[in-house]
Amino acid sequence: MKTKLVNITSTNYSKALFLRSLLESEGIEVYLANVNLIQSDVASGVKILVKDSDVKKALQMIKETEKKGPKEALPKLQSINKLICPVDFSEDSLNASYYALQLAAKIKAEVKFIYACYAMQPMANPFPDAFSYQVGMGNIFNDEQIDAKEGMKKFKVTISKYIKDNNLPPIKVTTSIIFGDPVTAIPRVCKKYKTAMVVMGTKGLGKSKNYQAGSVALNTIENVAIPVLVIPKEYSFSTLEKFNTMYLTDFDDKDFSSLRKLMSIISFFDVNIHCIHIQQEKNSISKIMLDELTAHIKSVYSDFDVTTKVISSKDVSKSVADYVKNNKINLISLSERKRNFLMKLFSKSVVKDILFKVNTPLLVFKV
Repeated sequence: MKTKLVNITSTNYSKALFLRSLLESEGIEVYLANVNLIQSDVASGVKILVKDSDVKKALQMIKETEKKGPKEALPKLQSINKLICPVDFSEDSLNASYYALQLAAKIKAEVKFIYACYAMQPMANPFPDAFSYQVGMGNIFNDEQIDAKEGMKKFKVTISKYIKDNNLPPIKVTTSIIFGDPVTAIPRVCKKYKTAMVVMGTKGLGKSKNYQAGSVALNTIENVAIPVLVIPKEYSFSTLEKFNTMYLTDFDDKDFSSLRKLMSIISFFDVNIHCIHIQQEKNSISKIMLDELTAHIKSVYSDFDVTTKVISSKDVSKSVADYVKNNKINLISLSERKRNFLMKLFSKSVVKDILFKVNTPLLVFKV
C-alpha cells in the first residue's frame, strides 16, 4: 500500500521547526513544505506533512503541546553519559583529556580514554630468505605493544593526579588500547554508544608522521553519529564554569534538534547563546528566518541569555574568528549534515581554519 503524506497543520517557520523537532523525537517522520515562501507578513506559510499512518499520533502530540506550551512540551533528551576521548599521550591530547575530565565532572558522565595506534602485525612467510625480516617485524609489533601499555600506564597516573590536584569529584575512568588505524578505529568504537560524545584534540596522531594535523579529528567528525567536541592544541583553561557559546546556523531544518542537544550538554553551566548566521551574499530573508529562530530559542530557553545576528562576509572563518574575539566566545557549535553538509556550508578548509586559527573548542552535531 502506497504511503501518503498528509498536511496536519500550517504555521510559521519557527513553530514548524519546533513541531518537527517534537514529532521526530517520537519517531515520526516530518516534511516541511513552503519553507522558501516565508515572509514577515505571512503567519502560517509553512506546511507540516507526516505519513498517513502517523497522523493520529502527530495530531495528539500537537494538541498536548498547545496545552503545555513549547517549554514543557519537548520530551527530555537522554543526557550524555559517556565521553570517549582518543589520546596519543601528546600534549595536545592531554589538554583535551583534562577538558573531558572537567566536563565529565559537571555533567556526571564517565570517561573512556582510547589509544588507537597502527601496528604492523607479523605474518607467516613461506620463503626462508624473508624469515629474518618477518621475525624483525614481530619484534617491532611486540615493542609497539610494550610502548602502548607503558604509555597508557603513565597516562593513567597523570590523569589521576589531575583529578586529585583539581579537587574534581569521583569520575569513572576506563582505558582501552586498540591496535589499528585511528581513522577507522575511533568511529568503530563510537558505534557502540548512542548517548556518548567524543572529546579529542586537533593534532591527530601525535607521534606519527603518517597523519596530517587535524586529519583524525576531521575524519572523526565526518564518520561518527554522536557529537564531536574538538579542543585546539593551544586552547588554555583552568576550570569550566561558563559557556559563552556561538551557534552557527544556516537555517537548517534540524537546527532545533541540534540546539536541544547543545543545551542538554551546556545547561549544567552558566550559559550565554549567540545564534549567528554568516551569509556570503546579502539575503533579505535571512533576517526573517533568524527572527523566527530567535523567537523559538527565547520561548523554549527563556532562562538563558540569547543574542542573534546575521553577518555578511565572504570570509567565513575570519568572521567567526572576529566574533569569537570580540565576544569572548569559548565554545563554537554547528550541525553537520550526513551528506557532506560540512563541506557545503563551510568546506573542510574553513573548518580547519576554525580548529587551528580561531583557537576555540568546536562542537559538531551530526543531523
